[in-house]
Amino acid sequence: MLLQFQKFQELYNTVAELLKDETNRKDLEACGSSIYYLFETILEQTFSSVNTTLLEELKVKAKALTDFSNEAVLLYHFKDVPVYWRRMMMDAGLLKALIQLKSILTTEETDFEALEPQVQFIISDLDTCSVVSGSPGPDRRLLTNIILEELQNWLTNGRFNDQPIFKKTKLLKEPKNIFPRPQIDYPIKRFTEPPSFEWFLEHCNQQVPTPFVVSKGVIDHWPAFNEHPWSSMDYLKSIAADRVVPVEIGSQYTDANWSQKMMRFSDFINQHIIQQDGTPAYLAQHDVFYQIPRLEKDIIVPDYCYIEPKLNQLYASHANDVIKNAWFGPKGTVSPLHQDPYHNLLCQVVGSKYLRLISPLQSDLVYAREGLMTNTSQVDIDHIDSNQFPLFKDVNYYECILEEGQVLYIPVSD
Repeated sequence: MLLQFQKFQELYNTVAELLKDETNRKDLEACGSSIYYLFETILEQTFSSVNTTLLEELKVKAKALTDFSNEAVLLYHFKDVPVYWRRMMMDAGLLKALIQLKSILTTEETDFEALEPQVQFIISDLDTCSVVSGSPGPDRRLLTNIILEELQNWLTNGRFNDQPIFKKTKLLKEPKNIFPRPQIDYPIKRFTEPPSFEWFLEHCNQQVPTPFVVSKGVIDHWPAFNEHPWSSMDYLKSIAADRVVPVEIGSQYTDANWSQKMMRFSDFINQHIIQQDGTPAYLAQHDVFYQIPRLEKDIIVPDYCYIEPKLNQLYASHANDVIKNAWFGPKGTVSPLHQDPYHNLLCQVVGSKYLRLISPLQSDLVYAREGLMTNTSQVDIDHIDSNQFPLFKDVNYYECILEEGQVLYIPVSD
């Protein structure tokens, strides 16, 4: 435990060194002189204080600073948030982590059960500030990832106490009430072996490429299937149990009662994946690989993703890099009918998913929404209102059930 305790000192020193650099804090002055003065005062007192009572008071002030910054951020659409408010929220979050680490060092508590909730609070606070702010500023994201991974490792090692962290057998339980398997009337073309790189590029360069499924040979070698199985809930908890992620509450984001909630990853797994009680919850619309890089190490981007198809009317611009996203949810989660501006490879790691694809040539028949969700259809394909959407009956589509280890190519749509 003493060796682990030294880790807190190392993390404290790292955060302190970053925040001491005044040249990297100049952007914070734009938040206003009183806010900037409060930040500087808390930081200075943290460095000089060894009194646990004063540290508790400083922690309260730092929390007020993060709360105030969060309120300022929420006044804007994310793309319009002034960078200085995002910077203030991130640095205030790091400042609070600094105070919390010093509190641990000052008390010199070494009992795991006593330290566990304190470490969980640091992870929760820092994760929330990082997710909301986007971790702007020099070395902020890098340092935050280091702190969060080290603290999660400390918690995991303390809980398992040198016992095997996970078994290589699949531990994901079967759903309590399995949905009836959909009948496939208009199947998507399937390949039993991966097509060549050249064939795939030529296929994507068609004016209107068609979808297809590759049944095996593209992702079977991923660590997520083998040495780090995502089907093992114990494994996922071992690397992210105490991390806080934004979870969608509701079967789909177009529902009137849909909402988002910041939730500990282990609570999400226990309540919504294993127990599957109550309203469905979905980890989606969030770049979890950006937040938890350890998960990204469990996948290997297929070579197909590095082609550069020709631009056309449907495919108007190239992405700057390969876009990687993950979706994680129980039975009953739904992605409404929508379109994406890029070519997609959907890789199924655990479980199965039913998908229905409609050609972009039929976009006029699917009744796109107005406003912020113009890429989403108004039609609920499970409960189609033929009076409200009469043209939808003329839509032709392809469909499939994507199983573990299979990959679906989804063409770009306008």
